[in-house]
Amino acid sequence: MHRIIRTKRSGQILGLLFFLVGVTFLLMVFWKAWLNIPPASDTLSALWSYILAEDFDLAGLITLKLSYLLLTGGILLSLSLIVLALSRQIFYVSGGSVSLKCPYCRNSWRARRAMGWAECPFCRKFIQPTVTKKYN
Repeated sequence: MHRIIRTKRSGQILGLLFFLVGVTFLLMVFWKAWLNIPPASDTLSALWSYILAEDFDLAGLITLKLSYLLLTGGILLSLSLIVLALSRQIFYVSGGSVSLKCPYCRNSWRARRAMGWAECPFCRKFIQPTVTKKYN
């Protein structure tokens, strides 16, 4: 059995866009917070208290708290993983071939898969072939 993975391009683009925006938000939060925390014995606690208390001015138009940006970045990263995972379709296809027989000319030929309708390679009629033998 062969595994075929098909991806939807729109899902891949949307997942990549969410990923890039989420990483950008997280980098903005940690860049601003890391440069402005005072040196202390407990760096992680000082970083967390700065993120919870400080505001971020986005191009002079919008003022947001750093904690909102941190939360939004985390949600966008999680959403990007979900979108990327759901944009894939996995199909399992049997690797064997079959022997098909034309009902008109009674000739047989080997095909990679069983077909509902096909063109007979001998008489060139569009037929519904019958499966005579399966190979693995």
